[in-house]
Amino acid sequence: MLLGICEIYIYFPNSFSLKDKRSILNGFIISLRRKYNISITEIGQKDYQKNSHIGIACIGDNRQLIDRIIQKIISDTDSHSEIQILDYRISIN
Repeated sequence: MLLGICEIYIYFPNSFSLKDKRSILNGFIISLRRKYNISITEIGQKDYQKNSHIGIACIGDNRQLIDRIIQKIISDTDSHSEIQILDYRISIN
C-alpha cells in the first residue's frame, strides 16, 4: 500500500474577505473530493483572506496511478479561474 500526499499553497486573487475565500475553497474541495475520491482539507493559513494551504491524501497500490491522480488534481487547481497555485509538494511513500 502506498500513500500519496500533496500540499498545495494557493492564492485567491478575487477574494476580499474570509467569506469569499471559504466559499471558493469549500466548493473546490467538495468537487475534488467527489471527482477523485481523496481526502482533502485546509491545513494552514485559515485566517488569511487571500491565501490557503491545503493537504491531499491518496491511497493505492500503484505509484503511477497515485502520481497521475495528484498531477490531475494540480492541473485542475491550476486551471480553476479563481485560484492560483503558489507552490506545491508531492510525496509518495
